[in-house]
Amino acid sequence: MKNITLSILAVLVASSCFAATPAPIDLGTAARYTPYDPYISPVKEVLTHLNGQGATMDQVRHLMIVGRNFRYSFTDPYVPAMPDVTATKHAGDCKAKALWLASQLNDPSVRFVIGRAHSNSKVSHAWLMWQSEGRWWILDCTLKSAPIPADHINPTREYIPQYSYTRTASYRHGATLVVANGHAGSRAGTAAVANN
Repeated sequence: MKNITLSILAVLVASSCFAATPAPIDLGTAARYTPYDPYISPVKEVLTHLNGQGATMDQVRHLMIVGRNFRYSFTDPYVPAMPDVTATKHAGDCKAKALWLASQLNDPSVRFVIGRAHSNSKVSHAWLMWQSEGRWWILDCTLKSAPIPADHINPTREYIPQYSYTRTASYRHGATLVVANGHAGSRAGTAAVANN
């Protein structure tokens, strides 16, 4: 009985150590071109003008609630609405809400991400990655009302980045290898980002 108890204890300790291991974060590799480039001029315009010190975690939590309360409204299948349009209408799709949130953060380190919210998603999704408190956070005010520590998700099952954009660069992520075999470069594949 003592050996069984010790074995169970050893498994529990090993499990808790494994659970505490942070998931690797795919920050991608620099890319000269992505299939979304023809449609993301608003993203580049907003990100280029981010020049503040960034927001505090409390401010981010508040902004996430505000953005989450914006009505979901699908407009242009390719081009994100500018933040002032999203704010005026209190509505937008995933890419519009993510771009609005980026403008509110005014943090030059923020990344605008296009990828899959879940591994079984049929359409693409847009969210932000933001660095604060020594770690990366997923900010998705379309589906969530609070920041998610990026190292606490299963990177093969949720928030799987394909392309991301910063003030100065574009990035391809590991998931693009899978998508490249499908239709990432096609108009249909690009349009899917607006449907979530």
